[in-house]
Amino acid sequence: MDDLMGYVVVVFIILGISYGLVRQIKNTLSIRKDNKTSFSNYKKSLLGNYIACMSLLGFLISYILNVLVGLQIIVSNSITSVSTVISCFVFILVLIITKLFIIPKNQQIIKSIKTR
Repeated sequence: MDDLMGYVVVVFIILGISYGLVRQIKNTLSIRKDNKTSFSNYKKSLLGNYIACMSLLGFLISYILNVLVGLQIIVSNSITSVSTVISCFVFILVLIITKLFIIPKNQQIIKSIKTR
């Protein structure tokens, strides 16, 4: 019963990260197709959103690899649990740095108002 509950939690985490990735891609595409003059820092916000998409995708792949290694579906000397955890940490760190320092704050406020 405990194993089943663990699998359900893992599936919900993967679904949540996938949903966040889809939302981030939609946000990036809407910035890309919007008028360039509507954003004061168009290039900076577009670059930040590209980096955020790539880091979310990298985290999702690393997390799935970590789950597969943990379940011993993938048995390899090069892909270990430690390396996948480190890559998950690096991708989350890049995402946090991107959200805090690269993506302009006014762009986040404008996009949150438009989606309501």
